[in-house]
Amino acid sequence: MRMRKKKNLERRMESCADLWIKDPAPQRGKWRELMPQAQGLRLELGCGKGRFTAETAAAHPEDLYVAVERVPDAMVIAMERCREKGLHNVFFIDGDAACLSDYFAPDEVDLLYINFCDPWPSVKHSRRRLTHENFLRGYRQVLRDGGQIHFKSDNRDLFEWSLFQFPKAGFELSEVTRNLHEHGICGIMTDYEEKFHNLGTPINRCVGTKVALPDVPVLEALRSRLPEWDIREVEEGDVAAVLALMEGNAAYYALQGQEQPTLRSIREDMASIPPRCIPAQKHYVGLWREGKLEAILDLVEGYPRERTLWIGFFMVEAGLHRQGLGRTVVEALPAAAADAGMDSLRLGCLKENEQGHQFWKTMGFQDLREGETLGGGSAVWIMEQLAEH
Repeated sequence: MRMRKKKNLERRMESCADLWIKDPAPQRGKWRELMPQAQGLRLELGCGKGRFTAETAAAHPEDLYVAVERVPDAMVIAMERCREKGLHNVFFIDGDAACLSDYFAPDEVDLLYINFCDPWPSVKHSRRRLTHENFLRGYRQVLRDGGQIHFKSDNRDLFEWSLFQFPKAGFELSEVTRNLHEHGICGIMTDYEEKFHNLGTPINRCVGTKVALPDVPVLEALRSRLPEWDIREVEEGDVAAVLALMEGNAAYYALQGQEQPTLRSIREDMASIPPRCIPAQKHYVGLWREGKLEAILDLVEGYPRERTLWIGFFMVEAGLHRQGLGRTVVEALPAAAADAGMDSLRLGCLKENEQGHQFWKTMGFQDLREGETLGGGSAVWIMEQLAEH
């Protein structure tokens, strides 16, 4: 909901000029000069009307507090709240979270708050979410090693999605809760938070601590190991090519006792994710060479363990069987998984598929256990191989 324009906004903003850093760029690397005795620098993105800002700054007078807000009509209320409390350890920037490295020097920030940011629910707008991997990597530029991000949201979908973004950007998760105030009010609330808590909406919260970055994303790692192929996520325009590849492997589906694939079943497979996973963990990719689809590979990061890469499906174009293509791809997977910070790979091989079972064993996978089932109810061997470190 868009905030109403405030009357006398310019006058009210100017009356809070002692709290308002109109041009933050010259302060880069010099923020502690505003409060030389400060023990730490806390940064809040999207402070809104500033209840959390004012109360947190008041509760931690030993720290310098900087709040960023893009909407002046909200920021002026926040500044007035702090002025009324007589706070001298809090300052405001009318700026953009994407520009933090212009405002702060490397390692200058100790703690960063993200409270109830816009969820941008459409997938095509996911890159605008303040907890997107790209934003999180930007925050790393100003956070010291071991610095933290405290994130709260009432939006469960955004929260679950964010839990997968933090580790990819080099933040170790802790204090993860999906009902922060279940046993009573915990910590300082925002105005928005109090409103939705009173309506019975659970509040989600986590802490991300800056640690070493994973070397590379898993698909980037795979591309570097298999440069002879164009490896990319399968899109709607590729579905017909996927169907043609699968139709050439009719024996595989006969072995499973399943119907032959269709355009609809492929789309369902592309969207299907394991329990407790989110879409960002899944990579349904094609391996293309000279414009021709040669193989399909379905990968899930962080399943069933956080540092396990799950191979959900792998199929080679029938005309390329017994030419070493499958072996080449599978041999690259352990090293690519290790590059992406994984420590193991797992898959489920049909117990009836003796040829496939032998292939995976030849490739270094070992039987972990049996008795699991696939979506169609077929018994499988769960097989595992350690990533190459």
